[in-house]
Amino acid sequence: MEGLDPKILNKLKQKVQKELALKEIETIEYWLNELLKVYQKNHQSLAEFKAEIRQFIDRMKNRLEILKTKGY
Repeated sequence: MEGLDPKILNKLKQKVQKELALKEIETIEYWLNELLKVYQKNHQSLAEFKAEIRQFIDRMKNRLEILKTKGY
C-alpha cells in the first residue's frame, strides 16, 4: 500500500484487528450459549443426548458451508 502514511495504515490495521476480535467473541459466545442449552436440557437417555448433539453439529456445519459458499 504505497502512498499511505504509516501511522494511518497502522491505525487501520489495529481497527480491523479489533473488529475481527469482537466478531470472533460474538460468534463464540453465540455457539457457547447454544451448546449450554443442549447441556442443560434434561435428556432422558444417551441416545436423546447424542441426537441433540448431532443437531447442534449439523447446524454448525450448515452455517460454515453457507459462509464458505458466499465467499466470506
